[in-house]
Amino acid sequence: MEPFKIQHLRQFVAAVDSGSFLAAARATFRSQGAVSAAMDDLERQVGAPLFEPGKRALPTPLGLSLLPLFRELLAVHDRVRLEASELAQARQGSVALAVMPSLADEWLPDILSRYARQWPRVRLRAVDIPSQAVRQMVLSGEADIGIAGLLADDPRLEFRPLALDEFGIICPASHRLARLPQPVDWEALQGERLIGNATFEALRHPDIPPWIADPGMVVTNRASLIASVRAGLGVTILPMLARPARKHRLAFVRLHRPVIARTVGLLTRPGQTLSPAAQSMYGLLVELMGEPARALRR
Repeated sequence: MEPFKIQHLRQFVAAVDSGSFLAAARATFRSQGAVSAAMDDLERQVGAPLFEPGKRALPTPLGLSLLPLFRELLAVHDRVRLEASELAQARQGSVALAVMPSLADEWLPDILSRYARQWPRVRLRAVDIPSQAVRQMVLSGEADIGIAGLLADDPRLEFRPLALDEFGIICPASHRLARLPQPVDWEALQGERLIGNATFEALRHPDIPPWIADPGMVVTNRASLIASVRAGLGVTILPMLARPARKHRLAFVRLHRPVIARTVGLLTRPGQTLSPAAQSMYGLLVELMGEPARALRR
């Protein structure tokens, strides 16, 4: 069966509502002759007259019966068209993020807040998991975008580096290390009780004292690590972007000689187009993720 033309249905409804083909023409920005021709075509498709003979747009009983059906079809068409436009403009949709925990404490809430203000009707889902698990979620399609440190190259993923994330000391703001001119040498940690964490694998470097990578205490849970430092059990070492939020009143002390850093960036599946909502999030992440690292280097 030949499909109805939306414009013809719109003109039919306008003609019945106004009782005039001229008014329908004006409402749909067509000539009266074009509307009359469209109604002839619609009657041909239906297979029976829709208007009584005469100059006024008086519907036949069939026309009156079809009127609510045509209204329903137009309403569905207009809703679908609007939602398609909303999705294309990232005003609707959903975005799933997988983020390594060290970024989820301070930087992620700000990013989500900014995105939600710009695109309030987009559904957001964020999961904080270790970098390796971030990669798996992106590969499986559970996450549109991953935020993680660079591990081994994986041809199945596209990695866009955003920030060079330098390691530094995390200690109470009142600690002696927080009062030293920055950056400090690694030897400044001599005599301190050092608490290891999950990022210490990156600290095996020939120019770093070997005892740094082999602390007497290791706490892998982030919340427990921060609580341990706040309680005075010792100091720890974390990348800049993993610095605890300001509410914890902990200082970040930069280290050098050598500077140890990890590369943090965005993970996506190569060759797969992001949805408009996810592409908007990707653009915002590119814009914002470098800000914390730049601010901390000042």
